[in-house]
Amino acid sequence: MRLFRFLVIFLVFSFVFAACSSGEDDLELENGGNDSENKSSDNGNGDGESVNGDQNRQNLNCGNGITDDGEVCDGNAQECSLADSKYTGGFATCKADCSGWDVSNCRTVSNDGGEDGNNDGNGNNNQNAGFDKNSNGIWVDPDTYLIWENPMGNQGTGGVGPTHTQAAAYCENLVLAGTDDWRLPTIDELRTLVRGVSTTMTGGKCPTSESCTDQDSCNKDKENKHGFGNSCLGCDALDSQYDSAISYLTESDCRLSDINFENGEYYIVPAMFTDPYRLWSSTKNTGLAGSAMQAFWYLNYKSGQINSGSDSTSNHWVRCVRTGTAADVPEQDAEVEHDPSWECIVEADCSEGQWCQNHKCVTKPKETYVAANGLEWQAGQVERIEGWGNAAPHCENLEYAGHDDWRLPNITELKSLVTGCAKTNECPVTAEAPEYPGNYSTVCKTCSSGNYMPQEVGQQIEFPYWTSTNDPSKTNRVWAINFMTGAVFYSYNTANHYARCVRGTMN
Repeated sequence: MRLFRFLVIFLVFSFVFAACSSGEDDLELENGGNDSENKSSDNGNGDGESVNGDQNRQNLNCGNGITDDGEVCDGNAQECSLADSKYTGGFATCKADCSGWDVSNCRTVSNDGGEDGNNDGNGNNNQNAGFDKNSNGIWVDPDTYLIWENPMGNQGTGGVGPTHTQAAAYCENLVLAGTDDWRLPTIDELRTLVRGVSTTMTGGKCPTSESCTDQDSCNKDKENKHGFGNSCLGCDALDSQYDSAISYLTESDCRLSDINFENGEYYIVPAMFTDPYRLWSSTKNTGLAGSAMQAFWYLNYKSGQINSGSDSTSNHWVRCVRTGTAADVPEQDAEVEHDPSWECIVEADCSEGQWCQNHKCVTKPKETYVAANGLEWQAGQVERIEGWGNAAPHCENLEYAGHDDWRLPNITELKSLVTGCAKTNECPVTAEAPEYPGNYSTVCKTCSSGNYMPQEVGQQIEFPYWTSTNDPSKTNRVWAINFMTGAVFYSYNTANHYARCVRGTMN
């Protein structure tokens, strides 16, 4: 009998383990639901400097995800009562300069014992009656009347997103637009936000919904036994490992390019562009493995995929929602397609030979760019490489444009690629003199926020670029350049930056 019980327990756990680790069953659970974009604690703005070139910020470590000396917090969030005992509910987020907590969404205790703005003195909560449809921080869907938190407010500890329990608690305690009845959305509600992936939009082929929550019969059908095939994978169904014949995607689906993703454009309503793209739902995965893991469904808007993650091991982001009515839709057009100054949203909006970069139609660069100083640069799209130790091998192993002698540029070479920001060259750091200068804060200043990369090279400026140069006295820091500000700055060697390879020698 004991042997029989052991075998039963062993088989159950074996099944759960297999379900959790299968790449086909849960593409993102393998890494805890964190894409490489989110693993780096570096904020990409120049070792804690703001993107807009704010030269008054003195804390160079702010944004690394670690609460260093002199910081109150760094990128995380906590319950308001922990930030200050006078608050009774809500979540406080870390301020951009790491100097303290933003308590704008916290609730306080009034002198009469009720919560300010919430209690009429008779125990009746009137806050929801004060909903402001024109408030900042929300978007009202004119089709469904769902009211969404916009932009996202809770990035989770280190900015990687909260667990499901933390996400649900955040929405329950959220006070926004004069109301506190926010909640975690269902998977059906998340599907109303999908654009450009017909299979996971509302009414699409994928059956995963509030009424169909078992992963084995409502989300996975790789042999097409139930007739919906790989439709729940969204655009990921087009990967070579899957049978594209049962993706059920149309010709108008999955048309975003890599450059669109770099711009923060995903398969979601344009009003929610640039925010993190994997959102938790309140809908449980009721399959055997899903129940064992306490898994919940989430939607990945980068591919339109509907997947599930364990509450204890997965981190995704959260957009709280509340139910509205037609009267809650603002008088102006609620869904703003794009800023009037934008020339494009997707590449198809541009002429032949151009692509959409930062909402501008720009000429697609050639394969390489030969600068006046003789250096030949890899042009066009380049990869982000996590960890400085992986950047040099990436270039050394690159076979591109008929050449295999590419390498990671040193700080002198990469500085020569900066155009229009004289302050970059004023910084005395070079490959020959890589030591941290004593007057760094005054001589290595940044220019105003802009674009200091030659158009012939490409326009990827959202994140800094690695160099091969480090200060021998700083074992965990290396030199990098931010082409958005022209900043030469120290970066942690664990960061996630672009690697644009070079060949040849300077004149």
